[in-house]
Amino acid sequence: MRIRKLVNGVVAFLFIFCLLAGVSSAEEVGKKIVIAVSPCSDVVLSYKKFHPLLTYLQAETSTEIKLVFPPDAAEFEAQIRNKDIDFAFQDPNVYVKFAGLYDQKTLLRALNLKGSIYQSGALVARKDSNINTMKDLVGKSVMFGSKLSASKWVVAKMLFEENGIDIDKDLSMYANGGCCEDILFNVFLKAFDAGVVCDHYLDEHAKKQRELGVNAQELHIIAITRWVPTRVFAARKDLDPALIAKFDRALLKLNNSNPEHAKILYSAEVGGFQRTTDKHYDEMRELIREKKVR
Repeated sequence: MRIRKLVNGVVAFLFIFCLLAGVSSAEEVGKKIVIAVSPCSDVVLSYKKFHPLLTYLQAETSTEIKLVFPPDAAEFEAQIRNKDIDFAFQDPNVYVKFAGLYDQKTLLRALNLKGSIYQSGALVARKDSNINTMKDLVGKSVMFGSKLSASKWVVAKMLFEENGIDIDKDLSMYANGGCCEDILFNVFLKAFDAGVVCDHYLDEHAKKQRELGVNAQELHIIAITRWVPTRVFAARKDLDPALIAKFDRALLKLNNSNPEHAKILYSAEVGGFQRTTDKHYDEMRELIREKKVR
């Protein structure tokens, strides 16, 4: 009986200690760290792309990780505010919308596959479609990327506006697709007349295209969107600083000159990571204000 009372006392003490110490649910021993990835809405393709990076991060940080793919901005915000997300790897338009919820002192930005800190979208069509200019798309169908995508939705819509095309009135229809593979496949099969993919996709993904049965030689680029910043890796505001530092070190360690690292980066469609500041995304904020982007 005395031993039982002693055990109960120890358990009660530990419980109260944890409450006083403010241990959050994401930082409890044994709990998985949750990383949200946007903008691709195709969960299967997205998981396949980011699985090598997840495996690497788990090994480097000795932490169990769960990947989630919020389908829209509302769900993204809800999960961050509820602390269901610990880190987010997102496009700049998503970051600036929720910047106040992140630890802005520990931001990382992704490099694109060519090592640049900017990205753009490419509008593609079949060569046999007789679509060679933006004006040729009037009355046609277009598949954009996810509404969380800066390059395949935000500035892609602007590209149409800048060419005098109202996507709601002048296209026969438009839709928001998932990853580039999904969009390109729909264009190749003539389900859509044109589609917006990442600017590097046609040149650097020949192998992936062959796996899909897509012949890139039958497609061509009609136009390129304006440049926007690359994706941001951010931690929620009150996450343990030691944990944030551990993940940032692991990502900054990735180097394309290392063959194993190169495979991980290529799969995730990034060229590496480097430190950045919130100020770098002021141009995205200005662009959104100027165009009143939704």
